[in-house]
Amino acid sequence: MNTNKAPSLTDSNVSARKADIVDKHVGNCIRERRRELQISQQEISDILGVSYQQLQKYENGNNRISAGRLFLLAHILKVDVGYFYQGLPPSEELFRGKLDDLDFVMPEINTLRPTSLRQALTDLVHAIRESEEKGPAG
Repeated sequence: MNTNKAPSLTDSNVSARKADIVDKHVGNCIRERRRELQISQQEISDILGVSYQQLQKYENGNNRISAGRLFLLAHILKVDVGYFYQGLPPSEELFRGKLDDLDFVMPEINTLRPTSLRQALTDLVHAIRESEEKGPAG
């Protein structure tokens, strides 16, 4: 099973009760920062008072993490709580459901080295957006 799967908005919607795209994003940030600091899941789960399996569920975005645990995790991982939300689109876009995977891909294109591939991807994305804005031909 691939645990490094990027969050996909087509997988779930924003929900008050069940884990959603925001939870997947937060979990991904937790995992990346934990690995950056070379801290094991077991070490963090011991501090949080949960099983390492529960921490895996947080990291995969399968379970929601409470505000208190997220605050403690920020301290353990030496970041501000806001770190876990960096890179998310504005909330009004999330709640209106106007977001798609492209909004997560676009910033990634800018991290590619300047090459003809990067330019081709950028041109393709812009062409698709222009085409969608114009609507169906006819």
